[in-house]
Amino acid sequence: MKKAIMALTIFVLLLTTLSGCSSPKSDFTAALKKVTENRQYTTNVKFQINNLSDNYVKQFGPDITLTQLKKSNLQYKISVDSDTSSSYSAFSLHWAGSKPLDLTLHALQNSDDGKAYIPVSDLYDASDSISSLLSDSTAAIFNEVLAQNKDLESKYLNFFETIQNFSNQTIDSETVDRQAEELKKIEEISGITIYSYLNNLDDQHFTAKDNGDILLELSKNEISDLINEVLKALDDDGSIITLISEINSSTQKEAESAWETQQKSIRSSLKNLTSNKTQSLDFQLTLTPDSKKGFSKATIDTNYKDTAKTHLMNYTTTIDMLDYEKVPPMPEGNEIVSKKELDKAISDGLKLYLGSTTQ
Repeated sequence: MKKAIMALTIFVLLLTTLSGCSSPKSDFTAALKKVTENRQYTTNVKFQINNLSDNYVKQFGPDITLTQLKKSNLQYKISVDSDTSSSYSAFSLHWAGSKPLDLTLHALQNSDDGKAYIPVSDLYDASDSISSLLSDSTAAIFNEVLAQNKDLESKYLNFFETIQNFSNQTIDSETVDRQAEELKKIEEISGITIYSYLNNLDDQHFTAKDNGDILLELSKNEISDLINEVLKALDDDGSIITLISEINSSTQKEAESAWETQQKSIRSSLKNLTSNKTQSLDFQLTLTPDSKKGFSKATIDTNYKDTAKTHLMNYTTTIDMLDYEKVPPMPEGNEIVSKKELDKAISDGLKLYLGSTTQ
C-alpha cells in the first residue's frame, strides 16, 4: 500500500509541472495547457498532513506525535525561465517538534548543461537549524568552519563538483548533461500522459463550483489506471532505464531488471488496493482558473482508509501559481567556490575534528 501512496504522490508532484462551448472539463484542461505555455512562472507547492493513524505516526519515530506532524509542513518553490533554460528553487522544512526547525535550501540550475549551484549563504542563514541537528561537538566544528571561511559566504557551490570532492567519484559534465536531458524527457512523457488521461475522462468527473473553481474527482481504480499508463509510457520510451543505468553505474540489462522489479512492485500494490474492498483512496483536485497563469491555485486532497485495519492517511498538497520572480543569473568565475577553497574548508573541519579527539 505504501508504494501505491508513493506512486500517487509522484503523480501529484508531476501535476505541478503540467499545465489542454465552455464546460468544467474544457476549462480544467485549458487551464493545465495554459500553464505549459508559460515561458516564465513561479509556483509554490506545500505538503501538509491532516490526519494519520497511529501505525503511520509511529513510522516517523517513537517520540513523534500527530499534533507535531499536523503543525509541520514541507514546501517547494520554483521559478522557471525557459528563455534562459534556468530555474531557482527553494526547499523548505518547517518542523513543529520538541526541537522546532525551520530550514530552507536553494538551488540554481541550468537545464541545458544540468549544472546546479547552491548558495553558500544558505549554510550561514541556516546555521542554527543545522546545528540543532548535530551533536554539540560537531555543531561547534561546523560553526567554526563557517567562521574561518567567511569569504565564501557570497559564493556558490557547484553541486556536482562538491559531491565529487567528498566522494572521490568523478562526475564528468557529459554525464550530467545526459542525465539532465533524460530527466527532462521523463517529465515531458509523464506530463503528456497525465494530460491525455485527464482529457479523455468523461464530463461527470468535473464539477464547476459557484465561485468559479473546478473540482476533479478520481476513484482508486482511476488513480491506478493513470499510474499504470504513466509507467507504460516511461517503459516504452526507455529514458528512465538509461537514467537508472547511469545513476547506479550498472549495465543496461541490470537497469532494465531494476526498473522491471520496481514496476511489478508498484503494479502489485495498485492491484491489491483496487481489489480490496476494505481499502479506499479518494483524490480531489480543486482548481482556480486564471486567464494569464492557467490557474492561480490548485488544492489536492488525498484520503486513504483501510477499515479492516483502521489505517488512515489524509494529506493536502497546495499549489500556488505566484507572480513571476526573476531567476538570478548563473554564477561565473570567482563567484563559484573553487576546488582549492573547498579543500581548505574541508581541511579546516578535519583539523578541528582531530584536535577535539586528542583533547
